[in-house]
Amino acid sequence: MDHPPPPQQGKAVVACKVLPSNRLRNCRVVSETPMHANVGSFALQLVRNFHVEPGDPRVKDGRITIRLQFKMPEPGEKS
Repeated sequence: MDHPPPPQQGKAVVACKVLPSNRLRNCRVVSETPMHANVGSFALQLVRNFHVEPGDPRVKDGRITIRLQFKMPEPGEKS
């Protein structure tokens, strides 16, 4: 499976179902900025490996919304 390249910068909001195992499934991009810059696709690849802690207050009705922000460091800048 090809993975999208990491975006240079951008923001994405992803909504996911939280399984009883605290893993995330059925994630979808709610919004992404800028559009068509692989931000949403990249965010979906990342959250596939996320899990939530039991009792996480961000989980509502078995779902969670995650906001991600990407910014690649400038050349010579520490990340």
